[in-house]
Amino acid sequence: MKLAMKSIRIGVAPVVIAAFIVGCDGGREGERCNPNLSHDECSEGLSCQRPATCAENYCCPTPYASSANPFCNGVGCPAAGNAAADAGAD
Repeated sequence: MKLAMKSIRIGVAPVVIAAFIVGCDGGREGERCNPNLSHDECSEGLSCQRPATCAENYCCPTPYASSANPFCNGVGCPAAGNAAADAGAD
């Protein structure tokens, strides 16, 4: 019985470690972020920004217009004037 429990613990450990590592991955380019956090949740080289035409914040390079990502360059994001309407769409 003790051997079986030890085997289960050994088998679970890599799964837990892998989940922890994935959970610590910074925000990738174009992913939503929260600028009000005490830390920058975006990956290195990116910062949490709100493109001028967007209602939400995204992890983008500086300047954000240099990005090919549609959320960073303001094409794929909800328009700044439609934030209230978009909030009720779901």
